[in-house]
Amino acid sequence: MNISIRNEVEGDYRSVEELTREAFWNLYVPGCDEHYLVHTMRTHPDFLPALDFVAVVDGTIVGNIMYTRSSLCDGVNTRLDTLTFGPVSVLPEYQRRGVGSALIRHSIHVARDHHETAIIIEGHPHNYCKHGFKSCKD
Repeated sequence: MNISIRNEVEGDYRSVEELTREAFWNLYVPGCDEHYLVHTMRTHPDFLPALDFVAVVDGTIVGNIMYTRSSLCDGVNTRLDTLTFGPVSVLPEYQRRGVGSALIRHSIHVARDHHETAIIIEGHPHNYCKHGFKSCKD
């Protein structure tokens, strides 16, 4: 399977929201709201269009990853600027075929090129440790 990755453009918005709904429908709760999150993220001031990517296979958008600015703050209010990604959405028929991994790898590479300090995510560690992330326990 040949996966190409490019930045999302406005003409992709509906397809990305629909694929996100498909990817998360009844996964964690009945129905889902991740597609609405994707819709609202694009207008948030912390949204990073330069780190908003779609995966395309045979001319069809099959996956998406989006990033926002975030930060960590310690007990004395020292702040570390970070990025957060999610959701990572892949059409069900393309899941477990490397699409999500390709989106994560590509976006990490671009974030490094932009000299970003750190990427913080919330999710299942087994999904992300294979990409170099550490669990909070580690």
